[in-house]
Amino acid sequence: MSTQSAARRPYTYRSRADYKHFLPIQSRWNDNDQYGHINNSIYYFYIDTVVNEYLIRHCGLDPLDNSKTKPIGLVIASNANFYAPASYPNLLQAGLCITKIGRSSVAYRVGIFQNDDDEACVVGGFTHVFVDPVQRRPVQSLPQDFRAALEKILADDLN
Repeated sequence: MSTQSAARRPYTYRSRADYKHFLPIQSRWNDNDQYGHINNSIYYFYIDTVVNEYLIRHCGLDPLDNSKTKPIGLVIASNANFYAPASYPNLLQAGLCITKIGRSSVAYRVGIFQNDDDEACVVGGFTHVFVDPVQRRPVQSLPQDFRAALEKILADDLN
């Protein structure tokens, strides 16, 4: 392979250094499929877990809030690229960063690392649009404290 063709490959965001927030996730026996590795659909649960853990602990998201006054996030797009298998009983690390903060939307990138590996076995993410919980229409803007907490984990290549 020539150096020129290697230089054109898109960056895959597989390095731990690409992420700002980490959450350990213990794989479970039932995460494995018949092939002995974690089923691809399970990674979306892991992605959802690290994103919502950050939103709850750092941005003030309260999934049990009955006041219907705080915006809620609806997933409008998701993706995942699979580079290597992982399996039970390994401890996974879900790395999180923000790749875009819009008026009412947030895009997340998540790397899933097996044990202490330096390269992610899966890189994925999704985009939330934050909406009014009653009308289900996009909010005019994200709350300032919410936005400030998101900016703390904004990807380095975007700063």
